[in-house]
Amino acid sequence: MTRPLRTAILGCGHFARARHAPHLSALPDFELVGFCDESLESAEAFNQQFAGGEARVYTDYRRMFDELELDLVYICLPPFAHGDEVSLACERGVHFLIEKPIALSLDLAWRMVEAVRKSGVKSQVGFMWRHGEAVRRVRHHLTECGAGALAFVSARYSCNALHRPWWRDRSKSGGQLVEQIIHLVDLTRYLLGEPVRVYSVQENLFHRNVEGYTVEDASGTVIRFASGSLAVLAATNGAIPGRWDSDVRVCLPGLTADLVDPNRGTFWDTASTNPTPVPVQGEQDVYLAETLDLLAAIREGRSTAAPIEEGFRSLRLALAAARSAELDAPVDIPTEDWQ
Repeated sequence: MTRPLRTAILGCGHFARARHAPHLSALPDFELVGFCDESLESAEAFNQQFAGGEARVYTDYRRMFDELELDLVYICLPPFAHGDEVSLACERGVHFLIEKPIALSLDLAWRMVEAVRKSGVKSQVGFMWRHGEAVRRVRHHLTECGAGALAFVSARYSCNALHRPWWRDRSKSGGQLVEQIIHLVDLTRYLLGEPVRVYSVQENLFHRNVEGYTVEDASGTVIRFASGSLAVLAATNGAIPGRWDSDVRVCLPGLTADLVDPNRGTFWDTASTNPTPVPVQGEQDVYLAETLDLLAAIREGRSTAAPIEEGFRSLRLALAAARSAELDAPVDIPTEDWQ
């Protein structure tokens, strides 16, 4: 029988509590042996809730890596807090899942890529849209269309919250598009391939009187891909309080797919003159799916759905959009990886 993977969580905040710790504590393939957070109280609370008080708790992740013989670590840090944790994991042969965005600079992100490539550990970036049933069906249709098929994606995201203080600070989050809308940025890459140019307009329309609010709360972004396909992303943090709404329309030869989340949507056969809507109702827990995909990659020696290179490329596109907004001009994106 294969032994459980000795697993730690770095960053014991709301997201890790809601999305990852419950799965890791419930699945027999994982043994939670360590929790690390700058707040010892938070790490200890995770220990009591998800490991029955049997794990070790830390405020220093370097010490955690030194003292625990880990197989896997979940890195759930805010963007500004990333440093050498990926390098340390790779040096010790520890596989990892890292939440998006993986960094706020391409230099750091590329060092992560190099460390993973050198070590051979398995990596998974938390782009959960890639694991949904509706997205899977769109990808399948694209494959059936064959090379050269062109597509148009229009996506919207809206919410209305002050979020955490670090989130409102562009120097710590990168902005709404970089920290939040990067899920849709990644989805367009996942479906349409690599981008070659982006133009983004970003403004603070609704929070100008909020002290410390330096990120955009409204943006429009147009992306051109090497294939010739196009995507348009609209986002705001000035919509309906208490709601987190997104929708994606994908127009392909013979298919229009309207997605309300990674699993659910309505598909239209546009090759027909009178198409009938076909609902898609996937039930997959996409956070569980990314964990199971990572587990299978470790056990089978294969890649994950979103390895660290994908985190780098989607970050590069998001940062290029932010730069475009600063310049008020289109920004070209290299087709090759960082050199």
